[in-house]
Amino acid sequence: VHILLCRWEMGALTDWLGTQDALALRTTLLGRTPYAVPSRAKAAITSCDWRRFDELLSQGPPDTLVVAHGHDLPLSPPRSLSELRALFERGMGVAVRKPERHSAALSKLSEAFAHDIPGEQRVIVFATPAGHSGFGWHYDAEDVFIVQTEGDKEYFFRPNTVTERVGRGEPMDFPTYRLERSPLMSCRLLPGDLLYLPRGYWHAARAHADALSISIGVFPVS
Repeated sequence: VHILLCRWEMGALTDWLGTQDALALRTTLLGRTPYAVPSRAKAAITSCDWRRFDELLSQGPPDTLVVAHGHDLPLSPPRSLSELRALFERGMGVAVRKPERHSAALSKLSEAFAHDIPGEQRVIVFATPAGHSGFGWHYDAEDVFIVQTEGDKEYFFRPNTVTERVGRGEPMDFPTYRLERSPLMSCRLLPGDLLYLPRGYWHAARAHADALSISIGVFPVS
């Protein structure tokens, strides 16, 4: 792990994709086109596998949502994997926001990612039970990089042609999704796979097996 963290100091995307592909993503695709690559982010798996996530839950991070069927629920978050499994059995998952404040491994990953994609980050770890979704169709004001670390999860996404691009803190209009007619795309992620979604893109996901994923959102640099 020590060697892994030292490599990340050069930039997480460069480490995962190689210099040429990371440069192409930053200069050509960023803010424009979705991008998915299999198996290239395997180095990130140990940042948030089930063991690490159990440790994270035990810290009791305050910014944790229990989610199911596109909504966050007024329930106490789990403090262990066993409590999380009980939620999974009821079709509920969790979203841990700002996990890098409570996990040294995720903090290192966040810092390393910033070497390649500078800007203010929003990091979230999603734990989703098999056969279920967390949040419904939505879009973000930031570019989003998703790394699958456990399980099997399918992501659905499409260009947003019905809402104006919004800035950070501005109100979102998710109900307008029903008006969207742009082409629908999908991508199934396994551990170590990476998906990039440009800011403003509609997206939703459904787990095929109990899943963990790290989402790193980066707000554009002004």
